Amino acid sequence: MKNQYLFSALIALMSLGLVAQNTVVTDPSSDGFIAFANVFDLPADGGAFIFGSPWGVPDVQTVVDAGTGVIVLQPNFNTYADNPTDPFWVNQDTGEGNKLFSGSTFLESTDLVGQELTFTGGVLENTLDPSYVAVAFIRVFNADFSVLKEVTSPLVEGQDFSITFTDIAPEDTTVQYGWEVFGVNANPADEGTLGSIVLGPTVLGVNDVIDASIAIFPNPSTSIWNVSANTPIESIAIVNVLGQRVSFETPNTTNVSIANSHLTTGMYTATITTAEGSKTTKLIKK
Repeated sequence: MKNQYLFSALIALMSLGLVAQNTVVTDPSSDGFIAFANVFDLPADGGAFIFGSPWGVPDVQTVVDAGTGVIVLQPNFNTYADNPTDPFWVNQDTGEGNKLFSGSTFLESTDLVGQELTFTGGVLENTLDPSYVAVAFIRVFNADFSVLKEVTSPLVEGQDFSITFTDIAPEDTTVQYGWEVFGVNANPADEGTLGSIVLGPTVLGVNDVIDASIAIFPNPSTSIWNVSANTPIESIAIVNVLGQRVSFETPNTTNVSIANSHLTTGMYTATITTAEGSKTTKLIKK
């Protein structure tokens, strides 16, 4: 029973790209994520740190869908929305946000302390306004959180991120791994123009190759996956994260297009069979 639970947990974690090297970590449901905010003055006001506090995951504007393995990151809006007449949060002359807000969304563990960790994921889309900075991170703290060790990676559209923590020390007590969005607290009316980042599991990038004989493009895709092979493709089976087959093709050609506009957003697995054998890879429907 224990091995079965660990296997199921690992599959769930892989759907979000949240696997630490050689370790199964906590359940990646929305209840398992923690959010934290650090607030600073604007650079024009000196940029001083003001306070740090636990925050709600929805309030740092993070949406977690463990079913599809998709996570969406945006700038913070709730401080503006909840306090539109408070000059601490909103400049009453310009109507713009009045603070720098660092919103972090992460999983936290004490079981991972003392291990080399690797945190990976895929950036399916990044339309975030360039005035904001977004990174993936691993942070390791001592007992009173007075010492922080951190490694980060930028979130680049169409690319995987992979960060590894190796600076292990006896005083380490807590490991956090997740994502941070940093910039001015924003007016919710600007949500459409400020953009977002869509994350998922590690995947082949656009026009990448499974091996020398099979390619899939584009990936991620909004409507069609094109599959190309050196020898005729005998079959293509696509399953969702629940293991349900959603498409099965027997084209017997070297090039085939598979429509996916009817599929829900998320991760899928494709098994492609040719005379040379079967290859399996991940697909993303945007």
